[in-house]
Amino acid sequence: MLGFVSLAGYGILKATAHTKFLNFGSNIGAFFVFLLSGVVLWKVGLTMGVGQFLGAQVGSRYAMAKGAKIIKPLLVIVSIALAIRLLADPAHPLRVWVGL
Repeated sequence: MLGFVSLAGYGILKATAHTKFLNFGSNIGAFFVFLLSGVVLWKVGLTMGVGQFLGAQVGSRYAMAKGAKIIKPLLVIVSIALAIRLLADPAHPLRVWVGL
């Protein structure tokens, strides 16, 4: 989404919509790779798919109602939280490299 906003000059809502479309495409591609490999966990995948669909519906409706004033801070908060979570992992390559 940040690439669409900063590089393509899209607005937040249009960038989010394009990001969702690309995310869907990558999920379909991954599904076919797992399907051809015979390692699909159907119960987990279907549960996650339903959750992703419901979350996308709620999120898109909320974004349309509240606009960019909520999306920008939420994006920053979630990005920082994910970075902290990744860096907190003892097996993270950066932590291993630094020796923490």
